[in-house]
Amino acid sequence: MEYKDNSILLVDDEPAVLSSLKRLLRVFKCKIITTVSPIEALELLKNEPVDIVISDMRMPEMGGECFLEKVAALYPETERIVISGYSDAQATIDAINRGKVSRFMLKPWEDEDVLKMVKKGFELAILKQDNQRLTTEAHEKNRELEELNISLDEKVQARTDQLKHANARIKNSYRSVVRMFSSLTARRLGVKASKQHHILNRILVTVGSRLGLAGVDLKQLYYAWQLRQIGKLSFSDDLLKTPYLKLEPVQQREYETHPLLAQAASLMVKPLFPAGQIILQHKEYLDGTGYPKGLKGEEISLRAQVLCVVTDYVELVSGSYDERQYSTTEAIGYMQNTAPERYNQEVVGILAEVSELLGKSGDMLSDKTIHTDQLRKGMKLSRDLISEEGILLLSADQLLDDIAIERIREIEFNLEETFEVYISD
Repeated sequence: MEYKDNSILLVDDEPAVLSSLKRLLRVFKCKIITTVSPIEALELLKNEPVDIVISDMRMPEMGGECFLEKVAALYPETERIVISGYSDAQATIDAINRGKVSRFMLKPWEDEDVLKMVKKGFELAILKQDNQRLTTEAHEKNRELEELNISLDEKVQARTDQLKHANARIKNSYRSVVRMFSSLTARRLGVKASKQHHILNRILVTVGSRLGLAGVDLKQLYYAWQLRQIGKLSFSDDLLKTPYLKLEPVQQREYETHPLLAQAASLMVKPLFPAGQIILQHKEYLDGTGYPKGLKGEEISLRAQVLCVVTDYVELVSGSYDERQYSTTEAIGYMQNTAPERYNQEVVGILAEVSELLGKSGDMLSDKTIHTDQLRKGMKLSRDLISEEGILLLSADQLLDDIAIERIREIEFNLEETFEVYISD
């Protein structure tokens, strides 16, 4: 993939290192700036901010931790990556703490790891730009609405006629409305379209079908699945990006209003009333510990119980419930063993069967977590290996050999952490 609109600054006092990295990164067609001087790099950044800075640790003019600390203070949106040798452990930790480094790579590096790291940095920069554009668009829309409200009395009749026509069109094409709101919600939550979303749609429909749901009932369940998160559209970024268990009590109470808000939004489109009722109950648990109303057992519709199981599964594996992402095995185990009183176990059992079948066919992520002492040659990472500080250590899909395993264990020792490694089943 090409990133012609993105740029990267390479800082290393060894010209050979700069030449090697520049040659490697040409595949992205991005703008590449190089310098052997961190002082010159700071001057360059004044006139030409970049998306990513990759800096060496040991440089005669200025240490990498000092340089990156200045970059973090002056250009906080710039992604910062440090190149570190095994002997630079303490300096690397200083760079992480002072320079707010998000990723680091070891010398000598693996070309594929560097490419993946830079690609993720560019994708993050693009996502930030899209978010800023959407925020600007939202502000502009709010301004237009404020102007409209000023003269609302004069425009009531005209707007009423427009709404009548709009409602007539919505009644005839509410499938398009569902797709539109689902797409808008995904963009607001920062979720990119992927094959995995189509697979999750398939899982939901398959689970519902195996429980005997069909026709209108199954269709409304599917609409509820697509619209279940629209109640979060008005939430702040902090509320959306923080895992549920890490929210403060007052934040949790605000977050738990999203089923009510989603149902209220669905009331604008009469054909979606049944989907709104499913959404209203989809975070209720059989033991009465759910929200927003604390319903129990048979008070919760079967369709809402199905949506609850599939939604919680997605939240567990994606890390939006707890800060730690669960493996597929752990997520199913949580619903079957840790909190079985919450969920319809027939639904959970069907979900486990469908997930296993799709995992074996390669259509769905199916993995488990192990510790580094259990790593063996030939195992494959199913997800990125990330440190407690959020640093990407190894990328997903990497096939482990003895050298990679030893490197993982050494990094774990140097950082004084205990890694949980996700391995494909």
